[in-house]
Amino acid sequence: MSPTDAPRELMKLAERDYQAILILALADDPHADAAGFHLQQAVEKSLNAWLVLKGIDYPRTHDLNPLLGLLEDQDENTGPFWPLLELNPFAVQFRYELPAEDFSNFEQLALLAHVQSLLPTG
Repeated sequence: MSPTDAPRELMKLAERDYQAILILALADDPHADAAGFHLQQAVEKSLNAWLVLKGIDYPRTHDLNPLLGLLEDQDENTGPFWPLLELNPFAVQFRYELPAEDFSNFEQLALLAHVQSLLPTG
């Protein structure tokens, strides 16, 4: 993707993950780990788009911590988004193993509100 198209394309991908979350929310058995994965992906792609808009090359990582740190280094207001670090385990390990504990609907909804604020549709 070209540098000028990168933020828009990343946000479209983030919105696609967000739409997957909404579909999962309507399911009889939503599989919280799958919803957590898509939540994490929506955040990761949104943060990457934010970094590109700031002219920063984002690292190839699924860890949200360095992405938020880079934005914070640019004096961006990342305060509301640090709770999203709770999604880090969903990036990789929950794709390959069953979660040790349940990810409650309450936690999911609270994190979903943060994700919504990152997306243009939110």
